[in-house]
Amino acid sequence: MIVEKILETKAKRIKQYPVKSNRASEMGIPCVRYHVLNRTRWQEKALHGVETQGIFDLGNDFEQIVMRELAEAGIQVIEQQRSFEWREYNITGHIDGKALIDGVVYPFDVKSSSPYVFKSINTINDLLNGKYGYLRKYPTQLNLYLLMGEHSRGFFLFKDKVTGAYKEIWMDVDYDLGEETLQRAEAVNRHVADGTLPEPINEPMWCDTCGYAHICLPEQIGRDVEIDTTELAEWLDKLESLKPAVREYEEIDEMVKRTVVGREKILAGEWFVTGKWQERKGYDLPEEIKQKYQTISRFWRKSIKKVKGGD
Repeated sequence: MIVEKILETKAKRIKQYPVKSNRASEMGIPCVRYHVLNRTRWQEKALHGVETQGIFDLGNDFEQIVMRELAEAGIQVIEQQRSFEWREYNITGHIDGKALIDGVVYPFDVKSSSPYVFKSINTINDLLNGKYGYLRKYPTQLNLYLLMGEHSRGFFLFKDKVTGAYKEIWMDVDYDLGEETLQRAEAVNRHVADGTLPEPINEPMWCDTCGYAHICLPEQIGRDVEIDTTELAEWLDKLESLKPAVREYEEIDEMVKRTVVGREKILAGEWFVTGKWQERKGYDLPEEIKQKYQTISRFWRKSIKKVKGGD
Protein backbone atom coordinates (compact mmCIF):
# COMPACT_ATOMS: atom_id res chain seq x y z
CA MET A 1 0.00 0.00 0.00
CA ILE A 2 3.05 2.29 -0.13
CA VAL A 3 2.33 3.60 -3.63
CA GLU A 4 -1.34 4.05 -2.85
CA LYS A 5 -0.51 6.17 0.19
CA ILE A 6 1.85 8.35 -1.86
CA LEU A 7 -0.84 8.87 -4.50
CA GLU A 8 -3.42 9.69 -1.84
CA THR A 9 -1.10 12.33 -0.42
CA LYS A 10 -0.60 13.88 -3.86
CA ALA A 11 -4.33 13.83 -4.50
CA LYS A 12 -4.91 15.94 -1.37
CA ARG A 13 -2.77 18.69 -2.90
CA ILE A 14 -5.04 18.98 -5.95
CA LYS A 15 -7.20 21.97 -5.18
CA GLN A 16 -8.65 24.98 -6.94
CA TYR A 17 -8.45 28.37 -5.29
CA PRO A 18 -10.31 31.62 -6.04
CA VAL A 19 -8.74 33.64 -8.86
CA LYS A 20 -9.04 37.39 -8.31
CA SER A 21 -6.42 38.61 -10.80
CA ASN A 22 -4.82 37.86 -14.14
CA ARG A 23 -2.00 35.44 -13.40
CA ALA A 24 1.27 36.20 -15.15
CA SER A 25 1.97 32.50 -15.62
CA GLU A 26 -1.30 32.10 -17.54
CA MET A 27 -1.35 35.30 -19.61
CA GLY A 28 0.40 33.57 -22.51
CA ILE A 29 -2.85 31.71 -23.20
CA PRO A 30 -4.45 33.69 -26.08
CA CYS A 31 -8.06 32.83 -25.19
CA VAL A 32 -9.73 35.77 -23.40
CA ARG A 33 -12.70 33.53 -22.62
CA TYR A 34 -10.42 31.20 -20.63
CA HIS A 35 -9.15 34.08 -18.49
CA VAL A 36 -12.66 35.42 -17.88
CA LEU A 37 -13.86 31.97 -16.78
CA ASN A 38 -10.76 31.68 -14.60
CA ARG A 39 -11.81 34.86 -12.82
CA THR A 40 -15.56 34.28 -12.64
CA ARG A 41 -16.14 30.51 -12.59
CA TRP A 42 -12.87 29.21 -11.16
CA GLN A 43 -14.69 26.71 -8.93
CA GLU A 44 -16.01 24.91 -12.04
CA LYS A 45 -12.59 24.29 -13.57
CA ALA A 46 -11.79 20.62 -14.10
CA LEU A 47 -9.01 19.61 -11.73
CA HIS A 48 -5.91 17.89 -13.06
CA GLY A 49 -5.15 14.28 -12.10
CA VAL A 50 -2.61 12.73 -9.74
CA GLU A 51 -0.17 12.08 -12.59
CA THR A 52 -0.10 15.77 -13.51
CA GLN A 53 0.30 16.67 -9.84
CA GLY A 54 3.34 14.40 -9.78
CA ILE A 55 4.83 16.38 -12.66
CA PHE A 56 4.22 19.64 -10.78
CA ASP A 57 5.82 18.24 -7.64
CA LEU A 58 8.84 17.06 -9.59
CA GLY A 59 9.20 20.51 -11.14
CA ASN A 60 9.26 22.08 -7.67
CA ASP A 61 11.90 19.59 -6.57
CA PHE A 62 14.08 20.40 -9.58
CA GLU A 63 13.73 24.12 -8.84
CA GLN A 64 15.21 23.56 -5.38
CA ILE A 65 18.07 21.60 -6.91
CA VAL A 66 18.78 24.40 -9.38
CA MET A 67 18.81 27.04 -6.65
CA ARG A 68 21.24 24.97 -4.61
CA GLU A 69 23.54 24.44 -7.57
CA LEU A 70 23.45 28.14 -8.45
CA ALA A 71 24.59 28.92 -4.91
CA GLU A 72 27.33 26.29 -5.16
CA ALA A 73 28.49 27.94 -8.40
CA GLY A 74 28.82 31.27 -6.63
CA ILE A 75 25.91 32.91 -8.49
CA GLN A 76 24.02 35.20 -6.15
CA VAL A 77 20.23 34.93 -6.33
CA ILE A 78 18.11 37.71 -4.87
CA GLU A 79 14.37 38.29 -4.50
CA GLN A 80 13.67 34.56 -4.75
CA GLN A 81 9.92 33.84 -5.12
CA ARG A 82 9.13 37.56 -4.87
CA SER A 83 5.52 38.47 -5.64
CA PHE A 84 4.66 41.09 -8.26
CA GLU A 85 1.51 43.09 -8.93
CA TRP A 86 0.67 45.37 -11.85
CA ARG A 87 -2.43 47.04 -10.44
CA GLU A 88 -3.34 48.96 -13.57
CA TYR A 89 -3.97 45.68 -15.40
CA ASN A 90 -4.71 43.51 -12.35
CA ILE A 91 -1.80 41.20 -13.19
CA THR A 92 -0.09 39.29 -10.39
CA GLY A 93 2.64 36.69 -10.20
CA HIS A 94 5.90 35.69 -8.60
CA ILE A 95 9.29 35.14 -10.14
CA ASP A 96 11.72 32.36 -9.27
CA GLY A 97 14.50 34.86 -8.65
CA LYS A 98 16.92 37.44 -9.95
CA ALA A 99 20.56 36.62 -10.61
CA LEU A 100 23.29 39.14 -9.88
CA ILE A 101 25.87 38.70 -12.64
CA ASP A 102 28.80 41.10 -13.09
CA GLY A 103 26.91 43.77 -11.19
CA VAL A 104 23.76 43.47 -13.33
CA VAL A 105 20.47 42.02 -12.07
CA TYR A 106 18.65 39.62 -14.41
CA PRO A 107 15.19 38.16 -13.63
CA PHE A 108 15.02 34.44 -14.39
CA ASP A 109 12.70 31.45 -14.27
CA VAL A 110 13.69 27.84 -13.69
CA LYS A 111 12.09 25.19 -15.90
CA SER A 112 12.61 21.42 -16.03
CA SER A 113 11.83 19.47 -19.19
CA SER A 114 11.98 16.08 -20.85
CA PRO A 115 15.12 15.29 -22.89
CA TYR A 116 13.21 15.73 -26.15
CA VAL A 117 11.95 19.20 -25.28
CA PHE A 118 15.35 20.09 -23.82
CA LYS A 119 17.07 19.32 -27.13
CA SER A 120 14.46 21.12 -29.22
CA ILE A 121 14.72 24.53 -27.55
CA ASN A 122 17.75 26.79 -27.94
CA THR A 123 16.42 30.32 -28.52
CA ILE A 124 13.49 32.39 -27.34
CA ASN A 125 11.82 31.84 -30.72
CA ASP A 126 11.80 28.09 -30.01
CA LEU A 127 9.62 28.89 -27.01
CA LEU A 128 7.43 31.48 -28.73
CA ASN A 129 6.72 28.96 -31.51
CA GLY A 130 6.86 25.88 -29.29
CA LYS A 131 5.16 22.64 -30.18
CA TYR A 132 3.32 22.64 -26.85
CA GLY A 133 1.18 25.40 -25.42
CA TYR A 134 2.97 25.47 -22.08
CA LEU A 135 6.22 26.38 -23.84
CA ARG A 136 4.54 29.37 -25.50
CA LYS A 137 3.37 30.66 -22.12
CA TYR A 138 6.90 30.98 -20.74
CA PRO A 139 8.07 34.07 -22.72
CA THR A 140 4.91 36.02 -21.86
CA GLN A 141 5.40 35.29 -18.18
CA LEU A 142 9.06 36.37 -18.09
CA ASN A 143 8.35 39.38 -20.31
CA LEU A 144 5.79 40.64 -17.80
CA TYR A 145 8.39 40.44 -15.04
CA LEU A 146 10.85 42.36 -17.21
CA LEU A 147 8.26 45.06 -17.84
CA MET A 148 7.08 45.26 -14.24
CA GLY A 149 10.62 45.46 -12.92
CA GLU A 150 11.90 47.73 -15.71
CA HIS A 151 14.57 45.22 -16.75
CA SER A 152 15.90 44.99 -20.29
CA ARG A 153 16.93 41.33 -20.19
CA GLY A 154 16.26 38.07 -18.38
CA PHE A 155 16.73 34.35 -18.92
CA PHE A 156 15.29 30.88 -18.52
CA LEU A 157 17.38 28.17 -16.92
CA PHE A 158 16.25 24.78 -18.24
CA LYS A 159 17.26 21.50 -16.62
CA ASP A 160 16.98 18.12 -18.33
CA LYS A 161 14.96 15.84 -16.05
CA VAL A 162 16.97 12.76 -17.09
CA THR A 163 20.58 13.89 -17.51
CA GLY A 164 20.52 16.92 -15.24
CA ALA A 165 22.06 19.03 -18.02
CA TYR A 166 21.51 22.79 -18.08
CA LYS A 167 20.60 25.20 -20.84
CA GLU A 168 20.11 28.96 -20.56
CA ILE A 169 17.85 30.84 -22.94
CA TRP A 170 18.05 34.63 -22.84
CA MET A 171 15.21 37.00 -23.61
CA ASP A 172 15.28 40.75 -24.31
CA VAL A 173 12.24 42.69 -23.19
CA ASP A 174 9.63 42.46 -25.96
CA TYR A 175 7.41 45.55 -26.06
CA ASP A 176 5.19 44.20 -28.86
CA LEU A 177 4.52 41.03 -26.89
CA GLY A 178 3.95 43.18 -23.82
CA GLU A 179 1.38 45.36 -25.62
CA GLU A 180 -0.45 42.27 -26.84
CA THR A 181 -0.50 40.82 -23.32
CA LEU A 182 -1.70 44.04 -21.69
CA GLN A 183 -4.49 44.41 -24.26
CA ARG A 184 -5.57 40.87 -23.39
CA ALA A 185 -5.57 41.73 -19.69
CA GLU A 186 -7.67 44.85 -20.36
CA ALA A 187 -10.18 42.79 -22.36
CA VAL A 188 -10.45 40.27 -19.52
CA ASN A 189 -11.00 43.03 -16.96
CA ARG A 190 -13.74 44.61 -19.10
CA HIS A 191 -15.63 41.34 -19.51
CA VAL A 192 -15.36 40.57 -15.79
CA ALA A 193 -16.64 44.05 -14.90
CA ASP A 194 -19.49 43.88 -17.44
CA GLY A 195 -20.43 40.27 -16.65
CA THR A 196 -19.98 39.23 -20.28
CA LEU A 197 -18.29 36.20 -21.82
CA PRO A 198 -16.29 36.43 -25.08
CA GLU A 199 -16.26 33.81 -27.80
CA PRO A 200 -13.82 30.86 -27.53
CA ILE A 201 -10.80 30.74 -29.82
CA ASN A 202 -11.37 27.13 -30.99
CA GLU A 203 -7.67 26.24 -31.27
CA PRO A 204 -6.83 22.60 -30.46
CA MET A 205 -3.46 23.48 -28.88
CA TRP A 206 -5.32 25.32 -26.13
CA CYS A 207 -8.86 23.94 -26.18
CA ASP A 208 -8.01 20.25 -26.05
CA THR A 209 -6.38 20.57 -22.63
CA CYS A 210 -8.49 23.42 -21.23
CA GLY A 211 -10.00 22.96 -17.80
CA TYR A 212 -13.12 24.80 -18.96
CA ALA A 213 -13.80 22.70 -22.07
CA HIS A 214 -16.86 21.20 -20.39
CA ILE A 215 -18.31 24.71 -20.16
CA CYS A 216 -17.43 25.85 -23.69
CA LEU A 217 -18.20 22.69 -25.63
CA PRO A 218 -21.91 22.26 -24.75
CA GLU A 219 -22.52 25.66 -26.34
CA GLN A 220 -20.79 24.49 -29.53
CA ILE A 221 -22.42 21.06 -29.70
CA GLY A 222 -25.94 22.36 -30.29
CA ARG A 223 -29.06 20.20 -30.58
CA ASP A 224 -28.36 18.07 -33.65
CA VAL A 225 -26.19 15.49 -31.90
CA GLU A 226 -26.31 11.70 -31.98
CA ILE A 227 -26.01 9.99 -28.60
CA ASP A 228 -23.82 6.87 -28.78
CA THR A 229 -24.64 3.97 -26.42
CA THR A 230 -22.02 1.48 -27.67
CA GLU A 231 -18.51 0.93 -26.27
CA LEU A 232 -17.27 4.14 -27.96
CA ALA A 233 -17.01 6.07 -24.67
CA GLU A 234 -14.93 3.25 -23.12
CA TRP A 235 -12.60 3.18 -26.12
CA LEU A 236 -12.13 6.95 -25.91
CA ASP A 237 -11.44 6.72 -22.17
CA LYS A 238 -8.79 4.10 -22.91
CA LEU A 239 -7.24 6.26 -25.63
CA GLU A 240 -7.01 9.17 -23.21
CA SER A 241 -5.27 7.00 -20.59
CA LEU A 242 -2.67 5.99 -23.21
CA LYS A 243 -1.79 9.57 -24.26
CA PRO A 244 1.11 9.95 -21.80
CA ALA A 245 2.69 6.71 -23.07
CA VAL A 246 2.28 7.78 -26.71
CA ARG A 247 3.85 11.15 -26.02
CA GLU A 248 6.80 9.54 -24.24
CA TYR A 249 7.24 7.11 -27.14
CA GLU A 250 7.27 9.95 -29.69
CA GLU A 251 9.78 11.97 -27.68
CA ILE A 252 12.18 9.05 -27.23
CA ASP A 253 11.75 7.97 -30.87
CA GLU A 254 12.70 11.50 -31.96
CA MET A 255 15.80 11.41 -29.74
CA VAL A 256 16.83 8.06 -31.23
CA LYS A 257 16.41 9.41 -34.77
CA ARG A 258 18.57 12.43 -34.03
CA THR A 259 21.23 10.33 -32.34
CA VAL A 260 21.67 7.66 -35.03
CA VAL A 261 21.44 9.77 -38.20
CA GLY A 262 24.63 9.54 -40.27
CA ARG A 263 26.03 6.61 -38.24
CA GLU A 264 26.16 3.35 -40.22
CA LYS A 265 26.78 0.83 -37.43
CA ILE A 266 26.21 1.34 -33.72
CA LEU A 267 26.38 -1.10 -30.82
CA ALA A 268 24.44 0.23 -27.84
CA GLY A 269 24.11 -2.27 -25.02
CA GLU A 270 22.17 -5.20 -26.45
CA TRP A 271 21.03 -3.18 -29.47
CA PHE A 272 22.71 -3.17 -32.88
CA VAL A 273 21.61 -0.23 -35.03
CA THR A 274 22.41 0.14 -38.71
CA GLY A 275 21.51 2.79 -41.22
CA LYS A 276 22.36 4.26 -44.59
CA TRP A 277 21.36 7.23 -46.68
CA GLN A 278 18.69 6.59 -49.29
CA GLU A 279 17.37 8.76 -52.07
CA ARG A 280 13.76 9.41 -52.93
CA LYS A 281 12.85 10.65 -56.38
CA GLY A 282 10.67 13.71 -56.65
CA TYR A 283 9.12 15.58 -59.55
CA ASP A 284 8.86 19.35 -59.55
CA LEU A 285 6.05 19.87 -62.05
CA PRO A 286 4.65 23.18 -63.33
CA GLU A 287 1.44 24.23 -61.60
CA GLU A 288 -0.66 23.93 -64.79
CA ILE A 289 0.34 20.28 -65.17
CA LYS A 290 -0.41 19.56 -61.52
CA GLN A 291 -3.88 21.06 -61.95
CA LYS A 292 -4.50 18.91 -65.02
CA TYR A 293 -3.95 15.67 -63.07
CA GLN A 294 -5.47 16.80 -59.81
CA THR A 295 -7.92 14.41 -58.15
CA ILE A 296 -10.26 14.88 -55.21
CA SER A 297 -10.95 12.12 -52.71
CA ARG A 298 -13.11 12.05 -49.61
CA PHE A 299 -11.99 11.21 -46.08
CA TRP A 300 -13.50 11.60 -42.63
CA ARG A 301 -11.68 14.05 -40.38
CA LYS A 302 -12.53 13.56 -36.73
CA SER A 303 -12.15 15.88 -33.74
CA ILE A 304 -12.42 14.44 -30.22
CA LYS A 305 -12.88 16.68 -27.20
CA LYS A 306 -13.87 15.80 -23.66
CA VAL A 307 -17.02 17.65 -22.57
CA LYS A 308 -16.91 16.84 -18.85
CA GLY A 309 -14.23 17.52 -16.29
CA GLY A 310 -12.26 14.70 -14.71
CA ASP A 311 -8.78 13.35 -13.99
